[in-house]
Amino acid sequence: MVSKASDFRDWLLDKRFFRVGWFAKDSHIAPDPEEALAKLPDQVANELRDAANAQPAHPAEIQAVLDPLNDAIAQWIKKPNSANNSRVVLAQPVLPVSLILGESLSHLSENQQVTIKLLDWIERPPHSASIRERIEKEIGSVESEQDEEGFSAKQITVVPNLCWCFLRSAQGLDGIDYLQDTIMNDPSQFVVLGCGQIGWEYLKSTLKFHAYCDQVVHLPGLTGEQLQEWLTPIIDQFDIHFSDAALHKRLGDPNQLEDINLSIDKPIETLSEIAQEATATAKSSVRFVKEAIDGDDDTEDTSPKREYFNRLADISDGISIVALQLFIRSLRYTKVSDYQTNDNRNSNSDEKQSAKNRTKEQVASDESTQTNSEPDRIVAQLPKLPPLPELSQSDLYLLYSLMLHGDLTIDALAESLGDSPQVVNNQVQFLRNQAVIEQKNGVLKTNPIHYPRLKKELAKNNFIIQTS
Repeated sequence: MVSKASDFRDWLLDKRFFRVGWFAKDSHIAPDPEEALAKLPDQVANELRDAANAQPAHPAEIQAVLDPLNDAIAQWIKKPNSANNSRVVLAQPVLPVSLILGESLSHLSENQQVTIKLLDWIERPPHSASIRERIEKEIGSVESEQDEEGFSAKQITVVPNLCWCFLRSAQGLDGIDYLQDTIMNDPSQFVVLGCGQIGWEYLKSTLKFHAYCDQVVHLPGLTGEQLQEWLTPIIDQFDIHFSDAALHKRLGDPNQLEDINLSIDKPIETLSEIAQEATATAKSSVRFVKEAIDGDDDTEDTSPKREYFNRLADISDGISIVALQLFIRSLRYTKVSDYQTNDNRNSNSDEKQSAKNRTKEQVASDESTQTNSEPDRIVAQLPKLPPLPELSQSDLYLLYSLMLHGDLTIDALAESLGDSPQVVNNQVQFLRNQAVIEQKNGVLKTNPIHYPRLKKELAKNNFIIQTS
């Protein structure tokens, strides 16, 4: 099982999954000049992208799956007739639930008495009418054996992504019907299902599918400390530095607010910038006051790096893939002389006054020499959510359908919406140009970096995102 799960995970990484798409200098779309990878040398940008895409799941995500799974399977093997025989692993729709589940299964305790069967799909079948047939053929029912005590444990059945087993269309739910009518009611099988949160809510409301399942495991949001630990290999590999992002210090230094991009021509972006600055400053100040009251003098705990990752956890909702993209987006190539803390700026006031008395030619000459001789370094600036573009109801409906299924091809998306592929493709290309949708190998998915705002926008417009 370990070998098969590992092979499945590696295949997904190579062919299906991508964490950093919009930042990867897509040949179809020119990157925004303000984006991080657009400002880095090509070699550095490509290496950074590859490192981000190769990031394993966070250990906390894997452990959240493994602990309840090992316990439940052990109980089921002992008493298959009386124990619960399923577990559902729920993730936010932008998280790669198949990848996380596949990685978790590679650490699953092995038991030679039970066969483990993996539905190792890497995509939804192209024809929705064939989904049930494919499921029945590949993981179908097992020959149940009964002894004096009833059924015996025979097989662990794993469906890494339940959202690939249905399509919101006339015949697209037959596969789910088959699962709940046969496999879910077979005590000789233990069923492990991975699913996106929005797809799960849809199956709950339409088919009451949750009634056929036992315990539901939610992947946890990550804290700032956990995100820092997770991204440390990338930080070390690229020698990434952190500017003075301890936001409570910004209140005492008005010059720190000069980097806010204010423009009357872009009111949405401007309001977004101001709102994020205010929220970040408030949350950081609360932490600062709490630490002062608690008497915590640990300089590491109040370092710019810690403040950075606490903020990253706040604005990403603790979703690892969102945090990763925001982290990449915050990186800039900076001259060493530009990498200064507030204290350095204040302590150099006398030197600045002396420089004012020198001729412009002398200052310009010195700056030119210094700039040419200084090395560059990658510095993480204040992480910020990008503003969500203006979206119509039609756009929101399309994005909801995309997140409900996790990812879709143009044809499958058109079938789920009841529109022609040509009409849907036109709308998709518009949203792709707005960086709201990403595409790889013909597969569409929502850009994770917009998910925190998009989730709120969908909920505000009465789309079912989460009921519990």
